[in-house]
Amino acid sequence: MSKYCPSCGEELVDNAKFCKNCGKNLENIENPQDVNTSQSFQVPVVENDHKAAVIVGYVLAVLIPLFGFIVGIYLITRNDSQNAKKHGKYVIIVAAIVWFISFMLIR
Repeated sequence: MSKYCPSCGEELVDNAKFCKNCGKNLENIENPQDVNTSQSFQVPVVENDHKAAVIVGYVLAVLIPLFGFIVGIYLITRNDSQNAKKHGKYVIIVAAIVWFISFMLIR
């Protein structure tokens, strides 16, 4: 059964005295049960911000509103970023306003 470092979660070799990842001294652990025998560490979730899509969305919303709508819909459907969803709504609003203004100027 594998053991894991109580500090960083790195898998340990049998009879390890130090963690090879973080250097924690495993000999001074008062309770040997502190060395985890099952992987129970959470991997930090990194939110994808879709920064390039947000920038392209705003530019297209102003220059070509139809494509701005498409990028806005793409951003709204991103489940991995609340920031992208928020900007997707704004991109659609900007595209709608530009589209409306352009139709009014054509008349």
